[in-house]
Amino acid sequence: MTGDPRRPQDTVTVHGGRGTSTVESESVRRAAAALAGAADDLRAAAVQCLGVSRDLVVVPGTSSAAGPTSGAPAHLSPELTPEANALAPAALALDEVARAGARGLTERADMCDLLGWRLLRAAGLYEEAESTAQRLLGALVTAGTFGVGAAAGVLGWAGLAGLGLVGGAEVAGRLAGGAFAGGLPAAVAGWAGAEATRGLAPYSDEAFAGLGGGVALTRPGLAQGRQGVSGGAGALAHVAREVPVLGEDDAGIRLVRLGPGDFAGGALPAWSGRGAASVQEALARIDDLYPGAGGAPEATIAVQQVTRPNGVVSWTVLVPGTQSALPADHPWDGRTDLELMAGEADGATAAIERALVDSGVGPDEPVTLVGHSLGGIAATALLSRAGFAERYRVGGLVTAGAPTGLLATPPGVPVLHLETPEELVSQTDGRSAAENPRTRDRVTVVRSLRDSAAAADRAASGSLPQAHAVSTHVRTLDLAVASGDPRVTGTADRIGARLDGPAASTVFFRAERTGS
Repeated sequence: MTGDPRRPQDTVTVHGGRGTSTVESESVRRAAAALAGAADDLRAAAVQCLGVSRDLVVVPGTSSAAGPTSGAPAHLSPELTPEANALAPAALALDEVARAGARGLTERADMCDLLGWRLLRAAGLYEEAESTAQRLLGALVTAGTFGVGAAAGVLGWAGLAGLGLVGGAEVAGRLAGGAFAGGLPAAVAGWAGAEATRGLAPYSDEAFAGLGGGVALTRPGLAQGRQGVSGGAGALAHVAREVPVLGEDDAGIRLVRLGPGDFAGGALPAWSGRGAASVQEALARIDDLYPGAGGAPEATIAVQQVTRPNGVVSWTVLVPGTQSALPADHPWDGRTDLELMAGEADGATAAIERALVDSGVGPDEPVTLVGHSLGGIAATALLSRAGFAERYRVGGLVTAGAPTGLLATPPGVPVLHLETPEELVSQTDGRSAAENPRTRDRVTVVRSLRDSAAAADRAASGSLPQAHAVSTHVRTLDLAVASGDPRVTGTADRIGARLDGPAASTVFFRAERTGS
């Protein structure tokens, strides 16, 4: 955290993408070496200029012995020929130009040396930016949670299931606020919870990495040889499927089309008949797919068809996040979170694929996937799977508050990830935003809420639900686009071009487990 709060737009960091990229110490050192080479070249050029000067002070028509010595400029002299006397003023002027050029080149060489030194110093500071104490604390957090994960594995199925369901999904954040208060005055509980959230945020990726690694170590059979978070999630997913009270392993998925009467307000969302004007608008619409905010049934996804002015049809799929910590009668639950993190077959991606088929999406019609939390993991997992990008023409992917660092995406597809450290959910894959894959087409935008001077950001930094909220991620994207960073604007423009059109229609589906 910085010493003083910063303007909200200054708390945005961008990783990956085309053009400029984040600083890497090795790149800085290469730039310093290039500057050192440039300084050498400039000094060599200065020496050549001084050589020209020495040649000029020997005026044509004289010999070096007869001409001025000790670098003094030529002057009119009765000893010189008329031609030499005529050329002397020009030689004097050229000599001054050569000497001035040599001085300028030497000054620029000195400046290159200074800049090179500063870059080397910056590289060193960058490499040491995380202090020894911070690195030690991060290691201790990883070791500590590794021990917790290992102990849970030894203690048995109940411990594994409990840890997995709490650590694997956004519902942990939603439940944290009320659970923490137990018996404490509201003001004290609120302050303590906020400070705990802000304090844990920088080390949350290490915490989840250690926890997943500990579980994977003690349950190697269930982890199927996988290490870290992926292996731990696989072990916990097995528990969630096998324990009778938590669900059935062979449950299938079915989709139910929804009408206006299925929504709490008796009407479909107002935007269902028009395309989204921007990526921000498309992302904000996901709030209407949550039961509490928009009155939609649980496990609702939306598929919108847009016809653009040129007659080309494109599609947008909106996918919300986890809506049940325990395995439920729908796949938007903690069990699916674990299966997604483990890279296993899951109900959410099956539901999205079924929705694309039922909506009649053609193979040449661009599809943009927009997901929040679990929805973001599912959309990324679907895109990363062999064959999906061949069956469908994927126009883009947008995720908000989703742990996607363990998943690869195909080249050529614009991908935009939005994260905040204080939400904790994005770090459940054991990776920080800076560790997300970086390619020309894949951009991660991360914003530190606790460093912001804005009151709303400061409040959200101490609240898991607020930090993870769709609206917080929309604001992050607004600030990133307003900054003019070409990686963000370029990716947002590539994705946004397929979201709007003069004709639009939306179908809403609820996903259900058939075996429940």
